[in-house]
Formats: sequence, structure tokens, C-alpha cells
Amino acid sequence: MEKRAKTPLDRSQLLKMSRAELDELFTQSAPGEIPDGEGAGTAVFFPGTWWAKCLAWLTRCFWWQGKIFNASAGSLRNRITPFSISAIKANVYKAPSWLDKQEAIVLDYSKSSLVARKIRDEIREVAPGLYLGKVWWGRKRLIDFIVSYQYQKTGKFWRRVIATLCLILLIAAIWLGVRLTTDRPVTYDDNHLTENFMYGSTGGERGSGIPYSIFKVLPRIFKDQLYEAVNPPAMAQSTAPPPAAKDQLPDDYTPFGFIYEKDENGNRKDLPVGFSRRNVQGVDRVFVNCAICHVGSVRVTAGSPPHIIAGMPSNTVDLEGFTRFLIACVRNENFTAQRLLPEIERDGTEDWFNRVALRLIGINLMRDRLLMIGDRFKFLDNEPDCGPGRFDTFNPPKVLLNYPMDKLPDEEKVGLCDFPSVWNQEKRKGMWLHWDGNNNSVEERNRSAAFGTGATPPTLDRGNMERLAAWLRTATPPPYSNYFPIDEALAAKGEPLYAQYCASCHGKSGSDFSGARVGTVTHIDYIKTDRWRLDSYSYDLCANQNLLYAGYGDERFSHFRKTFGYANAPLDGIWLRAPYLHNGSVPTLRDLLEPADKRPKEFYRGYDVYDPKRVGFVSNVPEENGHKFFLYRTQSADGKPIPGNGNFGHDGPEYGTLLSPEEKDAIVEYLKKF
Repeated sequence: MEKRAKTPLDRSQLLKMSRAELDELFTQSAPGEIPDGEGAGTAVFFPGTWWAKCLAWLTRCFWWQGKIFNASAGSLRNRITPFSISAIKANVYKAPSWLDKQEAIVLDYSKSSLVARKIRDEIREVAPGLYLGKVWWGRKRLIDFIVSYQYQKTGKFWRRVIATLCLILLIAAIWLGVRLTTDRPVTYDDNHLTENFMYGSTGGERGSGIPYSIFKVLPRIFKDQLYEAVNPPAMAQSTAPPPAAKDQLPDDYTPFGFIYEKDENGNRKDLPVGFSRRNVQGVDRVFVNCAICHVGSVRVTAGSPPHIIAGMPSNTVDLEGFTRFLIACVRNENFTAQRLLPEIERDGTEDWFNRVALRLIGINLMRDRLLMIGDRFKFLDNEPDCGPGRFDTFNPPKVLLNYPMDKLPDEEKVGLCDFPSVWNQEKRKGMWLHWDGNNNSVEERNRSAAFGTGATPPTLDRGNMERLAAWLRTATPPPYSNYFPIDEALAAKGEPLYAQYCASCHGKSGSDFSGARVGTVTHIDYIKTDRWRLDSYSYDLCANQNLLYAGYGDERFSHFRKTFGYANAPLDGIWLRAPYLHNGSVPTLRDLLEPADKRPKEFYRGYDVYDPKRVGFVSNVPEENGHKFFLYRTQSADGKPIPGNGNFGHDGPEYGTLLSPEEKDAIVEYLKKF
């Protein structure tokens, strides 16, 4: 005798039952006949709860609408997706249920479906035209479901409209989620580590990046600001010819001495050396990397092409001028979506979504951030102009650490120094680094430098930083002899003189860094060079820097210290490191061997044509092809020393400045071999 429920049921009543009640109803019901035709399906999650009806509706809209039985063939197919596609076949037969060992109608996918081969459904007719089912995955019980042949209005049209809209919204949400979580830098493989150093990311674009599309159009739109940034007031006092007219300035960043390479096809690359590119949240962003300060240019003659050398100081780059330009742009009334977006659209650098995002958010956000930086970097207005190849390296960290810059002691307010070279980092391990020898950890120094590229502990690209560090450990300067001849006889005369006067502080040679005082600090009272950079680094800053990367394990800073002098650095590639002394106040090596009162009191910086006789860059050329070079002065017009620009010190018998001209020439010739 067949068991039947006494009261006819429908789907809505089954959705209100608990799992125990559904199981009891299932065990009390007979299998009934194998159904034929299409039955409406309802998935039952969390039976007996308010979730059940909601999840049943969602499942019916987006995934499963029912089953189409073919009783004579003993098979079925499911209706799936919002568009009720017929798919996922099963074989249908009667067999004992895994729930109670009594007969049930089995829907077996094991031999008919690849995607559902582990699924087995069992159904029994619990009311006329109403089947209750159990879903098994292997032998594991999953959910219940209902197949109904009872007439109920289903509202297929509106269900499909709503489902379609929901599906569109879901796809849009997924697309937006993927887009807004994108973090994809431009990368370079291990066969291009030098290129990675020049263009690879430190992670700074994540928090500080400028939209590439805006970066590209700024020199085109803001000619007045470009002109003023490359012609600061200090230049107005020089005797150089007037600079090029504003309308003759290029639509790029070459006026700041930025270097543009050519690709393998001879076309100029889109970004200058020292800028990396990363797609963050769907927007291509650019920002500076290590190479902005450590890749330079050398020309043998004024008419020859430049040789771009990674690891040397960036002798042509005016980083302060570039900073002033960006800030001047956002302060201008033309820094608006109405002015920028037509140029961006003309370039084709952004899709419609990014253009909308820039209009509503991006341009205003960039303006606000740069205005904040401009306000906090006002301390630069109280220092002498940096010019190419120099910057204040330890007052910006004070800004990042929220120092009240207007309340700094006077002796801390000027911290200008020359960009250093960065070769042979492996050989420098354990030496005291930076100009004042305030840190002896190469790895910590690298992370500290990354702060200057906008990379903070949360945003630092650790993987690429290690690749950059690997290149730095073994990178070496190119030989002087690749570009100019060396007088070997004269160099041989210079070798013993160098050993007598220089080697104990600077190493035996350009590759042998052995020496009693190499990598140590010489007290300021002894070396007597300009002390402004030394005094700008304070005890307070040292203490605060040693808290950086707290919470990041072994990355936490712990090696910074306050010193009382300047470090004795090895001289590898010394021929490429002009101008000389920590503040770049002496144009050539030959000038450095002169007593301080005979060294040039002013000269031009930023020219990349080399002077092989005096070993340094040509420093008496005020301009070339309309590009005006920076006039560096050690004294003001009234003869007073300019803070941070002094060219004194490193002077006296022990430094070789009293040797004969012939002996000095010999030392300089020998240094060409470094």
C-alpha cells in the first residue's frame, strides 16, 4: 500500500518545514511514478528558516529552474542559468534510497555528466504532482530540492528580466572588483636587470603615483609653469643668454634634464629614465624610482650622442625644478577636468571609465595631494636652489614624519647634497654609508632610499626591491678608457702619490677598497668641509628613523646614528662622480686638488659634455641650444658664503693640495683608472 501525506502540499509549505520534517515526510512517502515532462524546481537551503525562501528565489533566478524528465528513455535534463538552458543529463531509475534503504526514484549523473558525475539525487512523490528530493555528493548529504508539476504562476518574463538585470549588475560588480584590485607593474626579466633598475617599480606608484595620462599632458598645457620651473630666480642673475621662449619649450620633461632613451626601433621611449609605471586600480600610474638620482649622461664632445650610464649620479636631473613644476601646475586655474580631459582623450591614454573617474575623483585628488605636498615642502624656499644633480635628502623625511618644519633650528634647515653613485654595494657592506656615515646597513639604506620614491612599509614592492638590490650588489662603473685614452706613464707616476695621500681613506684602487679609514667617518673639525648637510641630520630624526618598519620583523630600521663628520667613501668610478665633495661644490678632480681659495667660486652644473683633462664635466658653458644651465655659486654677490654651498675643506698638506702641478696631474691621471 502506498504511503501518502493526508493533506495536499505545495512548494511554499515545504519551504517552511525544517530538515527533520522534510526527512520524515520523505521517508513516509512512496516513490510514485517516474515523472514525465518539465517540472518547476526549487532548491531548499537552510530549510525552515527565513533564508530558505530568499535563497530559493535567487537559485531559481540565476542557476536552476527545474528538470525535464523523459520517462520512456529513463533520463532527464536540467534547466539552468537565467535563460533556462537545457543541460546536465542524468539517468533515471528506481532503487533503494541512501537515506532509509526504501525504494526511491534515483537521478544518477555518474555516467551521463562530466561536471556532475559525483552527484546523486533521490526523489519521492510527497503529494500529487509534487516531488521532494535529496542531493548527495558521493555519500555526503547536501541539500533538499522540490520538483513540482502542480500549476503555479511562475512569472517567467519578469523573473528573467530581473535575473538579467541582476546578472548584468553581478558581471559589472565582478569587473569593477577586478579592476579596482589590479596591482600590475611593468616588469623586466632577469636578462634586463639594468633596465629594471632604470624603469622598475619600488612600489611608490601605489600611494604616490601620478596618473600616466596626466603626467604626459602637463608639459603641453602648463608652459608658463614649465618656463618658471626651469628658470628659477637664481638663474636670472647669471650672465647666460636669455632662455628659449616659452612656446619653444618641448612637450616633455627634458627641460629638467630628464633622460629619454630610445627603444630597439630607434623611437624615443615614452617615459624618462627614473620613472616606473604600474597599473593600480585600473589606472596606469607613474612615479620616480631609484634611477631618478642614480643614472647619468656623458658626452665625449658637444656633437656626440650621450652615453647613459646606470649607477652614476644623475648629473643633469633637476629634481627640485620638477617638484616645483608639479606644485605650480595644480595651483593653476587650468588644472581642471575641463582643461585636462580633452588632451587626455586626444592622446587616447584612458578608456571611458577612467576618464569619468578622473573627472569625478582623480584630478581633484591629485590637486589636493600636491597642494598638501607643496605646503609641507615650503622649506625648500628657504634653501639655496639645488640645481641639477643635488637635493636635500633628509629634510623631506622630517616632513613625512610630521616635523613642524618652520620650527627647526637654523642649523638644520639646509641639507643640500650631491647625488652619489651606487655601484659595488656588496663591497660596501659594513661601511658607514650616506655622506655623513649615518648608517652601515646596505639593505636598510636601500629601504630608506625607497622612501624618497614614495614606497612606504605597506606599499614597498619587496620582490622588485630584492631584484634591484641584486643588481646593486655587483654593478660596476664603466672604465674611463672606454671613452678617453689614459696616459699610462703619467698614471704610473700618480699611483704612489695616491697611495701616500689618498689610499688610507679611499681604498687602494677603484676595485680594492682596503684602507685603514675606508668606510669610517672623519670628524668635521678635521676635514673642515661645509657642515650644513651634517647638521641637518639630527638626533631626533635618527631616533624616529629607527622606528621605521616597526612591526615588519627584520625589516625594522635599527642602524641609523648621528655622526660628527663625513664618511670616507671608496672612489670606484670617481671620474663619473663630478662635481665633487658632498655638496657638489667643486667642478673637477683637478680643482679639488687645489687649495680651497683657488677653487672656482662659481660654475655651471647640468652640462653632460666631459672634460677629460681636468676630469669632470665642462663647467664654463652657460647654455646649449636654448637650454640654460644652472649657475652654482659658493658665495653671494656681497661675498658672503651661501649656506650649504661651501667649497672649502679637504685641504692642506695631508690632502695633497700643496703638491706641485705636475704631481697633481699625475694623481688625476691615475684616478682615471678607477
